Amino acid sequence: MIRLEVTAMDWSKTKSIFILAFLVLNTFLAIQYFNIIITNSRYDVIQKATVEEQLAAEGITYGELPKGNEKGAYITAESKVFSEEELKALSNQEILNVDHNFTGLKAEFEKPIGLPETNTQSKLNQIVRENILYGDQYALWKTDKVKNTIVYIQTYNDRMVFQDLSTDQNIGMLTLYLNDKNQIVSYEQTMLENIEDLEERQDTLPALKALEALYNKNDLKPNSKVTEVQFGYYTPFPLSGEQILAPTWHIVVNEKEDYYVNALEGQVIRSNEKLE
Repeated sequence: MIRLEVTAMDWSKTKSIFILAFLVLNTFLAIQYFNIIITNSRYDVIQKATVEEQLAAEGITYGELPKGNEKGAYITAESKVFSEEELKALSNQEILNVDHNFTGLKAEFEKPIGLPETNTQSKLNQIVRENILYGDQYALWKTDKVKNTIVYIQTYNDRMVFQDLSTDQNIGMLTLYLNDKNQIVSYEQTMLENIEDLEERQDTLPALKALEALYNKNDLKPNSKVTEVQFGYYTPFPLSGEQILAPTWHIVVNEKEDYYVNALEGQVIRSNEKLE
């Protein structure tokens, strides 16, 4: 009888030890888990601060960046074929040249359209809306005082379809040509249609990450100034037919250097080259 009581007492002690050990192990694992979460959170903050500090250390400056995450997706589009009926509807203009499949046109105004010295952009937008096919789908982008041209580019969901002006290939672009009297005398136009999202829209990388991508590729040189950051769409391979465009951060450096960063994947997009 005494032997049984001793055995029962030993088992009770052993069970208590197992339970205590199990609680200690669970507590240890829980502490380790939360330490990992805290460490990762601190690491993310440090990483973000490091990017900003690295840019500052190199003398690279930028203004206020777009806040919040943009939503974006790859999109498809087709080059619009202008119909003869659409071209006949144009007034005060002579069609100079239309390419073989009517995807691009050049026209000259019979009477040059003058631009005022004040409220120039407002007047320009009005001229484009009233004299260009689907002019309300274009937005002012660049002015070249050397070439005496004004460039509008097409928009999709209020976001610009960026263009590479260093090539002759362009899609969704309107170029206005001025004379030495600051009058619009002619224009060239291409346009995209049937634009659709290829997939469900998702959060894109913040603008700071795009700057980091350029910095890591040595595109942001010491003492550079980022003068513009815009979100839109871009392809380095413009085609005459169907296009695939990526949601893109367009970054202008020192008011003259254009860079593009894929807003979903973070690669720098080179014109007519692969992603990096």
